[in-house]
Amino acid sequence: MTEVKRNRYIEKKIRLRPDENNYIKNKMDNAGRKNFNAFALEMLIQGQVTIIDFKSLSDLKIAIDRVGKNVNQIAKKVNESGDVSKNDIDETKNLLKKIEAAVYQTIQTEYKKYK
Repeated sequence: MTEVKRNRYIEKKIRLRPDENNYIKNKMDNAGRKNFNAFALEMLIQGQVTIIDFKSLSDLKIAIDRVGKNVNQIAKKVNESGDVSKNDIDETKNLLKKIEAAVYQTIQTEYKKYK
């Protein structure tokens, strides 16, 4: 049988009471972690588990959806009439600028949280 080479080959074991096990499971659920080994390792080495909140990206998703709809409307007009107005293009460019600003703002906000 071939030996599996692992980066981490030292094994540590713990024993828990049922209430301690439930407490740890709740902590893992709150942190969005499903793997106990990864959760325990992060807690032991860093002293905390970093939870990244992706809810702030919902505004960004909405803005991207709007641009997608505008692009589809422009494509439909071009396919139907072979022509597109400058106003449609300018509106789409403005929405893209808003998305760029929202992306930058979101990145800066999230970066400051975990700095």
